[in-house]
Amino acid sequence: MTSETASRSSRWLMLAATLAALLMVLPVAALVLESIQGWWRGEHSSQDSALLLTYAGNTLLLVLLTVVISLLLAVPLAWGFSHYELPGRRWLQWLPVLPLALPAYISAYIYTDLLDYAGPLQSLLRQLIGWNSPADYWFPHIRSLGGASLLLALSLYPYLYLLLRQAFDQRPANLIQAARLLGANRRRIFTSLELPLARPALATGAILIAMETLADYGTVKLFAVSTLTTAVYDSWLVYGSLASAAQIASLLLLMVLLLTGAERLQRQRQRFYDSRSAAPARRQPASRRVKILLPGLTLLVFLLGFLLPVLMLGSWSLSYSSDNLRPQLWPTIHTSFMLALAAALLTASMAIVLNARLRFTNSATARSQLALASLGYAIPGTVLAIGLLIPFTQLDYLLNDLLLWLGLGQVGLLLSGTVAALVVAYVIRFAALANGTLHAAWQGIPESLDQAARTLGDAPPAIFRRVHWPQLRPAVLTALLLVFIESVKELPASLLLRPFGLETLATYVFQFASDEHLQHAAMAALLICAVGLLPLLLLNRHHRLE
Repeated sequence: MTSETASRSSRWLMLAATLAALLMVLPVAALVLESIQGWWRGEHSSQDSALLLTYAGNTLLLVLLTVVISLLLAVPLAWGFSHYELPGRRWLQWLPVLPLALPAYISAYIYTDLLDYAGPLQSLLRQLIGWNSPADYWFPHIRSLGGASLLLALSLYPYLYLLLRQAFDQRPANLIQAARLLGANRRRIFTSLELPLARPALATGAILIAMETLADYGTVKLFAVSTLTTAVYDSWLVYGSLASAAQIASLLLLMVLLLTGAERLQRQRQRFYDSRSAAPARRQPASRRVKILLPGLTLLVFLLGFLLPVLMLGSWSLSYSSDNLRPQLWPTIHTSFMLALAAALLTASMAIVLNARLRFTNSATARSQLALASLGYAIPGTVLAIGLLIPFTQLDYLLNDLLLWLGLGQVGLLLSGTVAALVVAYVIRFAALANGTLHAAWQGIPESLDQAARTLGDAPPAIFRRVHWPQLRPAVLTALLLVFIESVKELPASLLLRPFGLETLATYVFQFASDEHLQHAAMAALLICAVGLLPLLLLNRHHRLE
């Protein structure tokens, strides 16, 4: 009986894991197929070729500038907090992480309002100095490619900061001491020893920032910077060409795949720089100069990347309270939370199935299925949305034709025009978060417990229920929370896939920002920021427990 139960559960696990992996591959396969068919039918991009080259150039330049600015912000902060002991370091080192909670498009609107010609800063300068027109002075134009790069970097550099701080914290004391005995000064130790040791973390963080920059739509749209992402939207929403949108999205996907390949290569190389067996170097007492410069830089970045935008949103929430508390806000919050909850439950369930199959079979097929199911996080929301629109639209047509043939009448758009497409997009996009969280938790459960349960005659379902589940519950809750939060914040896929008349918190805030009335959605923006702070609080708690 136990053997039959084990065989039956194994078959169901294999079927469910295969379906989950195929779901992840569906948008990519549909995108590539539609692009090829579009070229075959002669449906080339509705954008001019020279214009597309400009968009591609803008995209690459945006990525390059964002990564460079992020490096300039993250490296000194991570190095300083890893090397020096100073008063308040325990709290100060977490301030640079907080900008991660604030979406870049919200900061983009706020800084546009502050720094534009009619904004308070330029108005004050004209009043103090006596300037009368823009011809009297020069002021940097915030709504530009450079401005978009700066604000994206202020929002994304914490990824690099966290990775580098961990890498610098693990620098081996014996190598540092040997370098000092050989007469190397601090600069030489940094350039010749510490930076090479941290290179895998640096490369991984830079690639992650590059992928997030490629995926951004809100900031570049608000700043009128033409990139491949905006070209995808224009091709579908303006020109109505799904084939053209698929072709441009395929180009974006190719860039992402190249970055993903580079990240995997760096991860493989990381083993050659592994120095965890050596004791990490101790932090040095900070000099008076460091006690001024390091907290000063930290507070400046914290002010620009988080505190100032949040204070502006808080001020607008109070000043425009009646506009912020409009009746449309509450159904928007309810819709956004319900969609995110549905996506979180489905994603966590899928992660349990995939990881359970890997645990009980440990086969190459199970490992491949888990890897495929984790690819979605690397796919920009724009690309994912187009990749889902193609098969879902075709399925809607087929279903309606079938019902018409059966004489039952058409039912309209069941997939591409409903929240189903949105939930599926969230599941695919954020499956990697749940998969990674549960995979790490499952690895922490000794396999000897499984063997003991098998000795007592338990089949895999019983082993999961009695042995694994009690130890997995905290990880499942964490996975649910992470997917829920990211789904609430997701903008590009929500804009393309939402049904007519439906708003999520992200699209609600973005629509007001696009109309230059973010003041009327400041409370909703603060709610997104508050939701975004939750994983950072979890990260801080985990770090303190370690």
